[in-house]
Amino acid sequence: MRKHGENMKQLFKVLEFVTAFFQLNILWLLFCLPVITIFPASVAMFCVIRQWILHKDYSVFRSFFQYFKENFKQSFILGIIWIVFAGVFYLDFMLIKNLGTFQYILLPVLSLIGIVILFITIFIFSTIANYNVNWLTAIKNSLFFSVRYFFVTLSVIVLFVLMVLILYTWSVTFLFIFCVFAYCNYYLCHLVFNKIQPAQSPN
Repeated sequence: MRKHGENMKQLFKVLEFVTAFFQLNILWLLFCLPVITIFPASVAMFCVIRQWILHKDYSVFRSFFQYFKENFKQSFILGIIWIVFAGVFYLDFMLIKNLGTFQYILLPVLSLIGIVILFITIFIFSTIANYNVNWLTAIKNSLFFSVRYFFVTLSVIVLFVLMVLILYTWSVTFLFIFCVFAYCNYYLCHLVFNKIQPAQSPN
């Protein structure tokens, strides 16, 4: 009887965990609809995931709204910066096609800038969720983490490619796969943070 009760308790924990993934994923999708709120929504999602990993607290709605509000200003600024970067990056790639041989000089430079932005993006949400720092410090720290712990950076890139392939093959996975990827992303980054220094409370 006791064993049955323990099994049921474990089952409820698993169901709670799975439900939390689904709820957080849907919340994130809804808050990303305006597009300009993608960064605040993503930071809020990573903060909730941090809460799951550190405290085993699988609450979603109240925590998500709280973190979204607390980190909105900083993450919104970052989002605008990233949108501007992406726009300029895209225009530059379109323009260099008409520059003849000069494009072979600019292309490596743009590619390097693109790699730097990618590396920063891999750690930026986890860094903001984990440390009480301003957006500029978060960018610098994210670049430092991504270069120093290149294996983690590469692992996250592989996970992202895998997520895209799964999403392309089974589109229904959009209901939970973004949250699963974010969980894996933060978990790997969390291993790095533990090597650097103890985690601080998020903003």
